[in-house]
Amino acid sequence: MALTIGILEAGAVAPEFHGYLTSFSDAFQNFLDSTGEGPKLRSYLCYDGEFPQAAEECDGWLITGAAAAVYDGDAWIPLLEAFTRTASETRPVVGICFGHQLIAQAFGGEVKNASGWGVGVHSHEVTNMADWMVPPLQSLSLLASHQDQVVTPPPGAEVHGGSDFCPIGIMTIGANVLSIQNHPELTRDFASELLRVRRDIIGPVTADAALDSMSTPTDEAAAAAWILGFLDRT
Repeated sequence: MALTIGILEAGAVAPEFHGYLTSFSDAFQNFLDSTGEGPKLRSYLCYDGEFPQAAEECDGWLITGAAAAVYDGDAWIPLLEAFTRTASETRPVVGICFGHQLIAQAFGGEVKNASGWGVGVHSHEVTNMADWMVPPLQSLSLLASHQDQVVTPPPGAEVHGGSDFCPIGIMTIGANVLSIQNHPELTRDFASELLRVRRDIIGPVTADAALDSMSTPTDEAAAAAWILGFLDRT
């Protein structure tokens, strides 16, 4: 029986980008189920106040990226933190980018803008292998788009990989929580358009270097296998 994965959406895609992507759930649909034979995805617009009634509604949970910061103070953020803690007691939970940071904050870690913009293709060295990392890789290269990052992991967390720019890039908490800072679900076309639109905000030098990095090979297929393996192993 196929898994049902609840997608906890932490933000909407701006209308100007809908030619590339209409929602983060669509991005994960294409990423995790490109053949139509993967897990069933069920979306919850948490940023708009839509939350699951119980952790048992889905076999596992995935928290998306967002333009918001986890420390913004929006009313839905502590609600998502509380659901994440509850769901992780009985279900696997995965967080990507904002989701990675929200997981850290929910379990007692610290998030802040430590190094400026991380954009383009970034590689995280894998320093702590785990059984769900199949295929095994020495480093995981993915698209990045963030300013904030986890600077202090929660008590009891295991850091599995990172870089000089982002030391806490791959993290687990106990048996049921996995979080990854970079974006395995984004396409190069969408990420490139984000860089062009945000070039003045990011800074021309940083944005142009990130655009130049788009030809670098990345590991989306391995990341999908890792995430699905983590969600399906408990």
